[in-house]
Amino acid sequence: MRNRHITPALIMAQIRRLTGLCLLSVLAACGQSAQIADGGGADLGVDQPPGDRPVCAPGEPALELTGSVDPAEAKTYQLFPVSVAAGTGRIEVGYGWAETGPLPATPLTATTLDLGLWDQRGYRNPAGFRGWSGSRQGRLDQGRDPVYITAESADRGYTPGAIEPGVWFVELGIAAVAPGGAQWQLRVECLRDDGSQQPMADPVDPHHVARNQPGWYHGDFHMHGFHSNPAAPDWDALIAQARAAQLDFLMLTEYVTGRHWAELGPVQRAHPDLLIWPGREVITYFGHVNSFGETPEVIEYRHGFEDISLGDVQQQTLAAGALFGVNHPTTFEGPLFENFCRGCAFTLDDAIDWSRVDTIEIQNGPALVTGAELGLPIPGEIQNPFTLTALQRWDALIAQGAVPTAVSGSDSKGVDAPEERARKGYGSSVTAVFAESLSRAALKTAIRAGHAYIRTLGVERSPVAVMQVATADGQQGIYGDTVHADEATVTTTITGGAGQQLRYIVDGRLARVVPVIGDPFVDSWAVTRDAGSGPLGTAVRLEIATSQVVTVIGNPVFLAPPTP
Repeated sequence: MRNRHITPALIMAQIRRLTGLCLLSVLAACGQSAQIADGGGADLGVDQPPGDRPVCAPGEPALELTGSVDPAEAKTYQLFPVSVAAGTGRIEVGYGWAETGPLPATPLTATTLDLGLWDQRGYRNPAGFRGWSGSRQGRLDQGRDPVYITAESADRGYTPGAIEPGVWFVELGIAAVAPGGAQWQLRVECLRDDGSQQPMADPVDPHHVARNQPGWYHGDFHMHGFHSNPAAPDWDALIAQARAAQLDFLMLTEYVTGRHWAELGPVQRAHPDLLIWPGREVITYFGHVNSFGETPEVIEYRHGFEDISLGDVQQQTLAAGALFGVNHPTTFEGPLFENFCRGCAFTLDDAIDWSRVDTIEIQNGPALVTGAELGLPIPGEIQNPFTLTALQRWDALIAQGAVPTAVSGSDSKGVDAPEERARKGYGSSVTAVFAESLSRAALKTAIRAGHAYIRTLGVERSPVAVMQVATADGQQGIYGDTVHADEATVTTTITGGAGQQLRYIVDGRLARVVPVIGDPFVDSWAVTRDAGSGPLGTAVRLEIATSQVVTVIGNPVFLAPPTP
């Protein structure tokens, strides 16, 4: 059934009305992601008297810690120092919680606590970070195994390596707290050293060139894998799914951790025609961002803890040579959804420099969602409402002079049923980037130039659309480019879009609608620069859509004032 009258505002109103339902379980942005509460880290430093810290030693009973949290502590971090004794070769950490209020928790009011671990090098030292698992692992109250670290191996999301004696820190992220509060428990056990050795790091070659020719290359800018979900596939299975989706480059952005940075070299060498680009998703309680590239000196994520700011993370990430992108900026906005989708909506505009944001995730998850997945009595499938609100946010940024390149990300963990992968698995939406080669350096240049467009239904089901701009004096460009002229001709060539609509949006407003009546289809349009446009000039972008869903989103071209 087609729902032409459904608007984002109507959908969100219905969601707010039906707060008792399980909301939008399909949207990958609302997975079990974490946030952490302030535990007064300055008082937990290594200068604390040793006698005040519990000692974890092989052969001794496990340490048991308990405590409580209330709603005022949400979005903070608590750190618990533990003196790890010499001779320890394995650390296990488990935890759990139970709500204490008189009313049962719903998906909109439930408690969520996240787990992380730092070693003797310190909880503010990137080298001391040993892992983070959000609320996915280590839940003893749910019958799960504790997370563990040894020299040779570690649980998903955690980094293997020597267990050195000293003060380690167990981190609880107080992501969300039910109205009545919650009681928590921690269990830490140290086991003997078995003499195992740390594996050698084997990262991908960042200079790998998968294909040395210019062309349109398709990538998924938001992929989670082995270290983001206990049921996620191994790397070989992930690659198989990516190939089925016809991906050329894979942005592997595991939650918080950089564990995979040291593991993917063999995978890249086994698949030289693909480009594997490791990064991480930085989970804060106030918004999520992606770092595209390995940044071992930048592992922070705890915005608001002590003096940590996402703005500093942005600067350090860029200085390390990685790209920086804002994820799903408008997904579940407002206080109603803070417990349900923790930190999903981006609220840190004042903390970062938008002029230095490389990408913005306009589509996150599937383009089409079902009424059941939204928790709404709507038959059939409808447009993902958060794509439309993200477009509005992006247009506003462009008007202000910031132009992060629009991209999409499946946010898949690789656990989707085979029959659902085309809709919400890896590559269910793709970003086509025109680059001089399939290499990290060439793609980075092209992405920053905006030479890209989103195919919201993936390679198989979305039209191919190339927009070009040209002026009478010979200036030419594609998506992302600027011409300096009062007038220009925009030409769009579409393949596979017959029966859909081509829409031009100028400075955030719908300016032209053209039915796509052939295959291939070519449309040319004369555009005049508006002197009242934003600081970058008149922005012209395109969308292609069926009556049900937007299938293509293009980055804008700009008409700037003629050069003297």
